[in-house]
Amino acid sequence: MTVGLIVGIGEPLAVFTAQRTGPLRMNSAFTVNLGGAECNVAVGAARLGYRSAIIGRVGADPSGDAVRVALRGEGVDVSGLGTEAGAPTGVMFKELRAAGRVRVSYARQGSAGTFLSPSHLPGEVLADAAVVHATGVTAALGDGPREAIMEAFRSVRRAGGRTSFDVNFRARLWAGAADAAERLAPLIAQTDLLTLTRAEAAILLGLSRPEDVQEPEMLVRLHDLGPDEVVLKMDPENVTASLRTEVHHGHGAAIVALDPVGAGDAFAAGYLCAQLDGAPIARCLELAMELGRWAVSTEGDHFGLPTRAELGSLSGDDVAR
Repeated sequence: MTVGLIVGIGEPLAVFTAQRTGPLRMNSAFTVNLGGAECNVAVGAARLGYRSAIIGRVGADPSGDAVRVALRGEGVDVSGLGTEAGAPTGVMFKELRAAGRVRVSYARQGSAGTFLSPSHLPGEVLADAAVVHATGVTAALGDGPREAIMEAFRSVRRAGGRTSFDVNFRARLWAGAADAAERLAPLIAQTDLLTLTRAEAAILLGLSRPEDVQEPEMLVRLHDLGPDEVVLKMDPENVTASLRTEVHHGHGAAIVALDPVGAGDAFAAGYLCAQLDGAPIARCLELAMELGRWAVSTEGDHFGLPTRAELGSLSGDDVAR
């Protein structure tokens, strides 16, 4: 196993972003770029100088070509990105409704990503992985994608690597909260690092009144699902990381948000990269929260993510000279 390879397994998306603030129907100009939670993580890691790869499916269409070129241009290994003949690449439309308020919609019914299965997993990529990262978005796409994540998790753990799962709950993709909790349970049992919000924790634990459960008890109950490490996002500026017997709290400064989409993926990229550096958990939280601030303060899912040389500059002078 080569330390430093972060592998994301998920659905790459072609993202059409309206160029004017307002309803989608009022726009006639769009930019087209790359999206998808796991792709955002892979790009974030590559920007910081880490080797990263993506496993997924795109269509044999111009959107699929654009996604592949964009990933390759960011330095992400696309050898595990296959083509699903006869199925379109998944698409996301992004409306900038007002400053800091974004509305997204998807065209991914029957998309190439929904055909992902264990048979598509590239053994050579997984054998080289230090960590495999996936999210609940991909897990919600169907049995095939969930089984692919499960097999990838088992494979990397057998080889001595780690698994990372961000619940990333999207209500429109599930039949309900109970459905999500039931179907995600086997994956979370194979997860080393679980990242989620307090609301998502309530879903997994079946809590009707999460406010009645204090943070220490909630963390214990989340560990009981399988993960040795839990990162619980209390709110945008306060995060808790737990290693069962060791708990750390991260606090970030509030920042003006231009585009909140992709902030959680940036957070995951920062946390995983710091872990691969062998950094203490406090530093993992610090880098994760810094990348999250970069993501929300710039437009696009990952456009503004920093290089390693730019880390720390958000708190510096407004103009770099």
